[in-house]
Amino acid sequence: MYYSTIQSSVMNILPPPATQDFGFYNRYVFKTPNTDLIHALQDNWKELQKMYLTASDEMISFRYDTGKWSMKEILQHLIDGERNFCYRAMRISRKDQTPIPVYNMDSFVTNAHLETKELTVLLKEMELARMVTINMFQSMHPDMLEETGPARDAIVSVRAIGFAIVGHTIHHMDVIRERYLTAFSTYNT
Repeated sequence: MYYSTIQSSVMNILPPPATQDFGFYNRYVFKTPNTDLIHALQDNWKELQKMYLTASDEMISFRYDTGKWSMKEILQHLIDGERNFCYRAMRISRKDQTPIPVYNMDSFVTNAHLETKELTVLLKEMELARMVTINMFQSMHPDMLEETGPARDAIVSVRAIGFAIVGHTIHHMDVIRERYLTAFSTYNT
């Protein structure tokens, strides 16, 4: 894990105030711990990795209902989502106000050819995506973190996008715990 050796930036990147409104992103931004972004990103990755490394192969492929993603597909979605969040953050941090269309997450997962990807490959891809995310936020000037731009139904700050990345992962880990693990244990009894 290369990124775990990266030292936190001198500057702490703290969560945005709860009084700010980020529309769609609120549900992710406000799920995050009240801590420095870099530490939150690192701890979040460790928790996600542990969740996947302790799951059986059967659990990774399990769907709790028809039409729902498997845990493997959720991991691919998290990789895709991280890249999309970072692209938005990079553009906004450079004062680009061009609206970026929402990507079709179902199409991204469906067309990822997950039948050819091992879990270890996906975990490495997620680790590398997270390493790039951490590096991008660490290298930003404080003014860049406060830049705002259009994203979905709101104007969002770059800093808020960083915390949305963590919250998005927390959201999906919560779904796995609440729906997948419960249904899987019932299914196997």
